[in-house]
Amino acid sequence: MRTRSRSVLGLWVLMGADLAAVVWMYTFGSWLDHSSRLTATATLGGHHLVVLALAATGFALLATIALVSEGFTRWSPRLVLAKNAACVVSVMALAGLFAFILTALLSRVLFGRLRP
Repeated sequence: MRTRSRSVLGLWVLMGADLAAVVWMYTFGSWLDHSSRLTATATLGGHHLVVLALAATGFALLATIALVSEGFTRWSPRLVLAKNAACVVSVMALAGLFAFILTALLSRVLFGRLRP
């Protein structure tokens, strides 16, 4: 029972992360593309519209599946297949953001506090 609630929570968190990625890419995507090579990592190498489309698709798929599966609690083989496809699309959209965050954390560990 515990793993079931954990996987349900994970799907809701992934759906929220997709929505946050849509908002960020719509608002700051162009700036992230052109600001530096490091910030372009968050947009998969300067393709914020692709990330925006992937995140919106992942969110829409997960939202539809949440409605059909009664909040990710009832599954059929087709819904499991759709859930897996939606998770793949969502992870593709969020991969650049994860890489950017990990790079920023690693640079903080290696170089310490950067002072002006």
